[in-house]
Amino acid sequence: MATFRRSRHGLFSLTLHVSEADLLASLAREVVELLEVPEPPVRRVDPLAAELGLEDLPRFEDVPDLGADGPTTAPEDEVLQRLLPNAYAADDPQASADFRRFTERGLRERKAAAARAMLATLGPVVGQGGRVQLDADGARTWLVALNDIRLALGTRLGVSDDHDAYADLAEDDPARWAWAVYDFTTHLQETLVRSLS
Repeated sequence: MATFRRSRHGLFSLTLHVSEADLLASLAREVVELLEVPEPPVRRVDPLAAELGLEDLPRFEDVPDLGADGPTTAPEDEVLQRLLPNAYAADDPQASADFRRFTERGLRERKAAAARAMLATLGPVVGQGGRVQLDADGARTWLVALNDIRLALGTRLGVSDDHDAYADLAEDDPARWAWAVYDFTTHLQETLVRSLS
C-alpha cells in the first residue's frame, strides 16, 4: 500500500499505483462536486498594475463579500453536515445561523481549494501511477483534503468506534470495497501525519 515518506530534503513523497492515483483523483473530484463551489474565475491583470508591480493587490471587485448572503441552516446532506458542522450547540440556533451565514461559503471554498490542489498534484500520475512529491505546504493541503475525503466516506459508511465491523461482510459486498477505500485514505493520512511530525 502506498505510504508517505519524508526525504532528507524535507519533501514528502508518495508512490502510487495507477489504481491508487485514479481513486484519489476521483475522490477529490467528488468532494469538490459535493461542496458545489464553482471554479475560481480567471483573473484579468491590469497592464498598468502589472507594470507597477501591483498585480497582486486585490481589486475592489475581487474582494469577497463577507456579508449576509450565506446560508443560515445546516445542509440536508449528512456528509455536508459533517464537513460543515454547526458552530454552536443546538440550544442556540440563532448563533449557529449567524455564524454559518458569515463562514460557510469561505469554508466550502477552502475545502474545495484543498481538493483541487490535490487533483493538480495528482495530475501527472493519474492514468499511469508514479511518484507525488509535496513540500510542507502541499503536505498540509493534502491533510485537509484527505481528512475531508475520510469524513465523507466515514459518514456514508456510518463509521463508529467499532471500525472492524466490515470484517463480516461478504467478499462481493460493495460496502466491503468502500471500507477498503476508507482504510486506504486513513493509512495515507496517518503516514502523512507521521512524516510531518
